[in-house]
Amino acid sequence: MLYIKKNEPTRKLKIVSIPDKGVQVVKNLRTDIQVLNRAYPTIDIDFVEVEDEFGPKKIEELSKEWNIPTNFMFIGSPGDKFPYRLEELGEVRLII
Repeated sequence: MLYIKKNEPTRKLKIVSIPDKGVQVVKNLRTDIQVLNRAYPTIDIDFVEVEDEFGPKKIEELSKEWNIPTNFMFIGSPGDKFPYRLEELGEVRLII
């Protein structure tokens, strides 16, 4: 949040969860995001849970639906177990 506040022109953040079928989002996540919203009132934080399969197709769909270029959709670096190469997801900008 501090990085976004100091370095990014945006004041809107979408936290998106696309869990595998049968997997539920961590119970405290919604509450934690509400805490962040109160702690950083100048940044609008929106939590979205999407039921679908995560992958390049879903990223492209969300990019079009929300009118957000794919290179603005990621602000963290995926870990070793990330199932896709970043170039498969479109033009992705990573902020570490």
